[in-house]
Amino acid sequence: MNKKDQKLAKAIIHKLGSFGTPPEFGIEHFTVGLEPYLEVIENEYLKDMLKYNLSSFKLITGNYGGGKTHFLYSIRNLAWGQNYVTSYVSLSPTECPFDRLELVYKKIAANIIPPQTQVGFEPTQGTGIEFLLKHWYNQAREQRDFVSRIKNLESSSYTNALKAAVLSLISEDEDEFNGLVQWLKGEDIPRELRLRHRISERIDRSTAFRMLRSLVQFIDCIGYTGLIFLFDEAERGMSISSTRDKRRALDNLRQLVDECGNSRLPGAMFFYAVPDENLLLEGSGGVYEALKQRLRSSFTRINPMGVKINLEEIGVAPEEFLTRLGTKLAEIFQVAYRFDFDKEVLTDSMNNMIHAAVELQSLDISYRRIFVIGIIEVFQHLRDKNELLGRVETQQILRSTIKMLGDKEKEEVEREEF
Repeated sequence: MNKKDQKLAKAIIHKLGSFGTPPEFGIEHFTVGLEPYLEVIENEYLKDMLKYNLSSFKLITGNYGGGKTHFLYSIRNLAWGQNYVTSYVSLSPTECPFDRLELVYKKIAANIIPPQTQVGFEPTQGTGIEFLLKHWYNQAREQRDFVSRIKNLESSSYTNALKAAVLSLISEDEDEFNGLVQWLKGEDIPRELRLRHRISERIDRSTAFRMLRSLVQFIDCIGYTGLIFLFDEAERGMSISSTRDKRRALDNLRQLVDECGNSRLPGAMFFYAVPDENLLLEGSGGVYEALKQRLRSSFTRINPMGVKINLEEIGVAPEEFLTRLGTKLAEIFQVAYRFDFDKEVLTDSMNNMIHAAVELQSLDISYRRIFVIGIIEVFQHLRDKNELLGRVETQQILRSTIKMLGDKEKEEVEREEF
């Protein structure tokens, strides 16, 4: 990272220093230990298997704060480099539970992004299916009869809505385009508009899977390599509340895994990140056993066909991991504040923080997240006063960090319940 990246560096430090969650852009500057997994995903899937109109599913596991979101963003960056469209979806009990696939579809459509021309402080292009359509239209408009490329989709309603939306761009009818986009985003539209364009279906629980497949097929037929789905159970719990909802969500997940074995999802890859696979799979009955059977194999460099990617087993010892991470974050901090650390004071203070953080491995909050927040506070102390922080001071910083994260989680749970 060079001096001109000060704005990005400051955004990274502020985001990580607040709650330890990764910023949406710039993660490549402080990625540690994920390279072997990412290399296999890029070479085996993004550059190879998916380009043969195949599809795949991976389950990502790791402690709360253990780097799952960071990993998903890293995959997204790789996918953009191979001309994939992506959609990152944060699952939650109220807005986007996995047992309500029609709500998941809405989030997918709202968050879909065409390949970015560069990765910087913010998206270089817009998000959402409306922008995707405009982006493709602007690229293809000079080609002869380009609208006819939208064909062979599973849903005729989806086909008709997409074609009509593109035709409204050609005729510069913004109101018509916006109305059709509303339907493509999973919202209700006036009956007259549906009749005019032969849109006979609604995007609801009964049609959500078909519409999802049609979306993937659309991405394939207009020239992108494929569509990468990034589902993130971002909080400590799951987006599923009751036992009945959980069974329905698991059945949706089982169906999704099974769909990856056929040709109806050309070039699609699904990543589903969970804080604890036991939250997902504990239980008895047919749906649990069926899903356990499908998700039991482990993804490794030797076995890239495996399903489970465990971010707690990246092959890097905790001390080494935190040393490499702390060093990268120190470089970013220096760019952000145009400040140079005293190397000896920095090294000794960081070693004390690493020792204190490694002692916290038994907590259910990942020691990695606690370390990230704590080390940035250490950096601020050193910037203010260039004095060594000892074991006692670093332990105190981490204790206050753990309390802050606990209070934040309690507040989020109460908000969800409300």
